[in-house]
Amino acid sequence: MECLFCGFPLQKYLQDNSIDDLDKKILCTRCGTSGNGLMGPVTVKCEYCNIAMVQTRYGIREFAVKYNESLEGVQEKIMESMGINEREYKNMTLQRDPRILAEVERIKGGNPYALFLKEQFPDDFDMAAFEGRELQAKQEAEQKQKEAEARLPRCPRCGSTDIRKWYAPINVNNGVYVKRLSCNKCGKTWMS
Repeated sequence: MECLFCGFPLQKYLQDNSIDDLDKKILCTRCGTSGNGLMGPVTVKCEYCNIAMVQTRYGIREFAVKYNESLEGVQEKIMESMGINEREYKNMTLQRDPRILAEVERIKGGNPYALFLKEQFPDDFDMAAFEGRELQAKQEAEQKQKEAEARLPRCPRCGSTDIRKWYAPINVNNGVYVKRLSCNKCGKTWMS
């Protein structure tokens, strides 16, 4: 079996790297990058470490269950230490509140996923590679955020991005309007 787009010998590559069940969790044992999930394409080579992914003995869901089992009792400790109830905890978790992860790391003595992977792959897992990949992902996200902010319209007077777009009529009878922008901070109005 070959890739339809580039002709890469997929079946041979998978066999050479002992990947025979795509329902099993596939990941980089060095940095922890996941090669597959419940949806989306399967990655067979780690983009960060440039090494072949490894098939674990667990299915994707089973891997998640094992990881969740490694967090047994942590939720209660977090709620107690932060003085929050279960509802607040769930809301903070859904919002990916960084205080929750910080508290988990404090309780577990490090990143819980990294510690879990270290337990699963004691000989291969490299904490520095994991942290480097995490840092790289964070920097890329920050860069995307900066680029998105740079594309926002800015007020020519005060530089604010708190802008309101509206349409001013030029000829109502013919339905001709012009797009206008107004700064909600200083009140400046201009055409775009």
